[in-house]
Amino acid sequence: MLKILFTYPEALPHETGLVNNLMEEDWDFLHVRKPDYSKEEMINFLELIPDYHYKVVLHSHYELIREFDLAGINLNRKGMSGLTTADELTSACDVRELTLIDREVKVYGKKPDLVTYSAHGFSEIQNLNFDTDYVFLSPIFDSISKVGYASAFSDAEILSAFLKGTKVKVIALGGIDNTKIPICKSLGFDGYAMLGDIWRKYFTFVETIQ
Repeated sequence: MLKILFTYPEALPHETGLVNNLMEEDWDFLHVRKPDYSKEEMINFLELIPDYHYKVVLHSHYELIREFDLAGINLNRKGMSGLTTADELTSACDVRELTLIDREVKVYGKKPDLVTYSAHGFSEIQNLNFDTDYVFLSPIFDSISKVGYASAFSDAEILSAFLKGTKVKVIALGGIDNTKIPICKSLGFDGYAMLGDIWRKYFTFVETIQ
């Protein structure tokens, strides 16, 4: 199973030092999701974790994957609104930030090594019009980092049947701690991602921020 670490969405004290320490463990990828970071703030963050650029997947400022030789990008429903399709390009020299051509997502004309997606329902995964390396499905369990953000998949049989029937690689996200990993495996997930359970070990307020 893939083992994926998410950054906390807000800035944390000494965060990049903690990221470097955590990534010494066997995490397959680091998803850097900082929705309020400017491009400059994101550059500063990346410059402080140089040993793990090859595992970094960005959720914003996609153009930086070229500058830092990062693993790839993550899209969601909102981010898809920025995709330019082939018939919208004005010429062969028209290079946009995000383009969708023959089910391939490209960043300024170059296909990232990884393209991932964050979904919140079965139909959202089934109706994707581009190829992905893996897709997050959430929230699988009650969220640790978001108070009141409850699981959307209470019927284990339906969830397991979907996972067995889809060709897409699906990663469990939401409320994952060490006790939930065997459940994720038994349900048929291809991996799991951790966020709140990791960061609350260092910052007690993680459990109260919504």
